[in-house]
Amino acid sequence: MRTWLVLAAVLAVAAAAVADAVHGHLGQASPPRPLRDTPAARIVPPGAPAGFMGTVYYSDPDDGCRLKALQLPGFADAAPPEFRACRFALSPDGRTVLRAGAVWSPGGGLAAVPRGAAFELESPASSQAIRVTGKEPAFKPDGTLTFLLDGRLVEWTNRCHTGDRLFTLPGDNATARCVRILLREPAKSVAWLTDTRFVAILADGAFAIFDGRRALIRRPLPRGRSARVEPSPRRTFFTLWLDGELSGGFDRNGAQIALPPLTDVRALAWSPTERWGVLATDRGSVYLFRPDTGDARLRRLDVAGRDLAWR
Repeated sequence: MRTWLVLAAVLAVAAAAVADAVHGHLGQASPPRPLRDTPAARIVPPGAPAGFMGTVYYSDPDDGCRLKALQLPGFADAAPPEFRACRFALSPDGRTVLRAGAVWSPGGGLAAVPRGAAFELESPASSQAIRVTGKEPAFKPDGTLTFLLDGRLVEWTNRCHTGDRLFTLPGDNATARCVRILLREPAKSVAWLTDTRFVAILADGAFAIFDGRRALIRRPLPRGRSARVEPSPRRTFFTLWLDGELSGGFDRNGAQIALPPLTDVRALAWSPTERWGVLATDRGSVYLFRPDTGDARLRRLDVAGRDLAWR
């Protein structure tokens, strides 16, 4: 009973943090500012559209994996948050960075940081963190937190049914809450595409796209491979990774999309508009490309990176 009460308190904090993020009360430093314009880094692709902007972040293996940034469209050096790790998880606003594996809420007001058989909910606006038993946290587009509990995909909800185990929170007008199971089939990794549609790596060695509890597609995966899925910023696409290497990209209906024909791709970041992308190979080479255009041409950037983000 105590475990469930703690979980209820956690998700109440989560809802407040997400709402706070939506209203912009993060209290963080100003966005990265341009520092200098390095001629060697000015790589503006021919015919780049007006929307080709933002900041590309990368961990530089030639500088101890220090986090660095390039401001677009001119690819001038910019000042990222101070961080040194080859893998990282950057907040949606580019102001806060956490270790690899952390998952940010859509508004950036909350991050779920995996720690073994549990994860901790953290907020940039608070120094406190709350531990939750469960794995593979993921957020719906509306900010709802979901995770795997004993292999089942669940969410915390106040839409309870007869027979559900109910809990109330002190000072919350005795509102009943319960854990709602979204998928009874054991899963290992989940990425949300809409508030009802998600893709999951299943324990039986397949990946499937569900709308609610209805499976739209189910496809087998190579046996003995570690698999995970990641959504694009607007959740129009998702990528499939096998043993940490990019295996393919798909749209919300499971149709494969065109990605550059490179092997050993270890990191990929989409532009906020999803019209461009950058990827890094296992050697740290970074390339700019146009996703799902059928155009295999790449432009190699004059940087080395182990992990990537685009904000």
